[in-house]
Amino acid sequence: MAPKRAGRPSQVLFQHPSLAHSALLARPSGPNYLALVEAVLTLLHEGDVPDGQAAWGVDVLLQTATAIAAEQAGRDQDAHAEDEHGALADALRATTPESHPRIAALGADLLPGTPEQRLAWILRTVINGTPVTPRPEA
Repeated sequence: MAPKRAGRPSQVLFQHPSLAHSALLARPSGPNYLALVEAVLTLLHEGDVPDGQAAWGVDVLLQTATAIAAEQAGRDQDAHAEDEHGALADALRATTPESHPRIAALGADLLPGTPEQRLAWILRTVINGTPVTPRPEA
């Protein structure tokens, strides 16, 4: 019997931020977690990712999605998050090429994008790098 494909894990984590936070601390092993791992491994296999890289890549992909969802959940639940974001944006704009040349050059591009857009880019980056990044020798 073919494994049931899980929904988009990032969607579930963004909709239920407490799951994301707890997933960072827990070592899941139940049937839903196994179905999720199976679904991700199946997708990596369908994308011709070598088995060794897929075995490690699934961990990175799930950790990344979980960490970003937990980070976003913290922002969504923090009354001061918008003020903190504004303070960061102000600090980035106030840098000078003399003190922080790379921040001054890229400052306007450091913060845009929704959490979902940034997560999709990060996951594509990890997925694209997984097949070509060899695992270290045992």
